[in-house]
Amino acid sequence: MYCALLLRDTCSYPILIPLFEQKQATSLMSDDEGETYSYDENGASLSSLIWSKVLPYIKPGESVYFAPTGLLHQLAIEALPYDANRTMDDVFNLVRVSSTRELVLNRSSEAHTSATLYGGIQYDMDATDMEVASRQYRGEQLLASRSFGAADINRGHANYLPGTKSEAEQIKKLLTSNRITARLYTDNAANEESFKALSGKHQNVLHIATHGFYWTDSTAQRQKYFTQHNTLMGDGQPTPSAIDPLNRCGLLFAGANIALQGYSNELPEGVQDGILTAKEISLLDLRDANLVVLSACETGKGEITGDGVFGLQRAFKMAGAQTIIMSLWPVNDDATQLLMTEFYRNWITLRQPKREAFRSARNTVRTRYKEPTYWAGFIMLD
Repeated sequence: MYCALLLRDTCSYPILIPLFEQKQATSLMSDDEGETYSYDENGASLSSLIWSKVLPYIKPGESVYFAPTGLLHQLAIEALPYDANRTMDDVFNLVRVSSTRELVLNRSSEAHTSATLYGGIQYDMDATDMEVASRQYRGEQLLASRSFGAADINRGHANYLPGTKSEAEQIKKLLTSNRITARLYTDNAANEESFKALSGKHQNVLHIATHGFYWTDSTAQRQKYFTQHNTLMGDGQPTPSAIDPLNRCGLLFAGANIALQGYSNELPEGVQDGILTAKEISLLDLRDANLVVLSACETGKGEITGDGVFGLQRAFKMAGAQTIIMSLWPVNDDATQLLMTEFYRNWITLRQPKREAFRSARNTVRTRYKEPTYWAGFIMLD
């Protein structure tokens, strides 16, 4: 049973609002992954389940902060229909937070003077090229390498994403024209080592345009890495059958196809395999990151537990990131490029607050791509 706990400044205690049973919502999901691609078919019904009983307590134009739970983590509930022409986010200023404690934290201002961007990443590299690209980071204290391997993405091959390079180049040009120091990693240089080397460095904005992945435990168990290379515990015994959720999701960097095809053990000593897991991210120091943009597929997904979502969003929050833009399902390359470039134009050039800039960018995509598949999957999390 799902309920809302609603609190206003006029309330002395939260109001408990019963909403729906989980089976009512799952029956409206469009596939086994819980993605709601067709809002024309099930959007109004889902919106009624989730929002109708809350609406009497909130007014159009108000800011509504919400911390989702359970399957609501995986739904773009802010993009559900309010009526035939407007979404909930059109009518209310909906602010998704990782925890209600975010409301009482003292956050830094939106000053942003530095940025690091990734795009046009070359996933096809041989071991020699990966070693050459890795050398400049040999003096860095990088975290554990090869924590993941042998994934079956497109039969072990991650395809090049042409839109990510032009996306990152356009954003860099926009940032530098507004006197923001921006560094772009692309092609072979966009390796895992370069990202890990950002730990503890002063970077206000991190933009990563690449492939993202999330696997359920049963899917991960079928991958070669987990069937052939059991990680040993301190007592020398194999790990339990369940795989750490933070090792089942991540981002791909340069040269990742070697590991995806099951040959990570053949990489030279000290060379990272190009698969950056959420577990590795969680151990980084990204406390200066005012904004992390994950311009990739399924970066908002993860294992749902009573403690929230164990995935990339939790990993970046543990690393110290303030706000995250991410996706809940596979995203279209062209639509994503449009959304991202519009967001930065609104935020940096037009100086809109980042949440307003994001909402405006998503609406721009809506005018070109009517189907919510193209725009509703991206969310902003504080």
